[in-house]
Amino acid sequence: MRIAYLILAHRAPCDLLAMLPALRRHGETYLHVDRDSRGFENHWEALAQQAVLVERRHSVSWGGLSVVEATLELIETALAKGKADYFILMSGACLPVSNSASLADRLARDGGEYIDIMPYAQAKQHDRAGRLRHYRFYSKTMPRPCLGAVNRLSRLAWTRPDFAAEFGEPRFGSMWWCLSRPFMEWAIRFRLDHPAYDRRFRNTETPDESYFQTLVSLSPFAEGVKGSLTYVDWEKGGSHPKTLSRLDLMRITASGQCFARKFDWERDRDLVCSLLQCY
Repeated sequence: MRIAYLILAHRAPCDLLAMLPALRRHGETYLHVDRDSRGFENHWEALAQQAVLVERRHSVSWGGLSVVEATLELIETALAKGKADYFILMSGACLPVSNSASLADRLARDGGEYIDIMPYAQAKQHDRAGRLRHYRFYSKTMPRPCLGAVNRLSRLAWTRPDFAAEFGEPRFGSMWWCLSRPFMEWAIRFRLDHPAYDRRFRNTETPDESYFQTLVSLSPFAEGVKGSLTYVDWEKGGSHPKTLSRLDLMRITASGQCFARKFDWERDRDLVCSLLQCY
């Protein structure tokens, strides 16, 4: 069972150089670094020895379609240059919390697609479909008050065509997934045959939390969906998950998941290094 690790990064090249060898020992590694990131100038050669660097880097605005575009760049690179059976999407703040052999055994034994998809009733309760109903714009250069005003105006002025009428009911969930090569190959063909699908997610709110969930649900692989393999703690609410520490290890282990995020390398470097060594 060969695994490809698809890594989205925007900071801390030295941390990536500590993480990538541990992953590369057990599979293929692919790296996308935000085009606007700084501090990587003296690290590209070392990073290229530990991962395949995508040829096209995107300027990533978190919450915008650029996150999806960077992910697709990783997927297409891995499909073209590797032979992986499964693709795991990670960030620089994700870490393995089990060993590679147990992960490979699990994927070989159970198969399927590992991605969180929110139940219909919960998505309706929180009006997640509203994220696709209006235009939302992202910018790294426009002042936040101005950008906020533009987005408030767009909600008042425009309503987009009904997504469900074009592609069926949209689905939502966490962006961190583990998906099979057969699904990925199907997804690439679907996107080529239906270019309107990508266009429909442009200028929407957090498309990274619906793009792949909806694709899986539209696919012949929908019946094989299982939960994500990445542990994230949202119990405190807010727009960011809890930063994990040693105090969370028991809960992470009990979850049965193979990866977790997010970790603070500066605060818990000994923990981070021990997790990587155990993988």
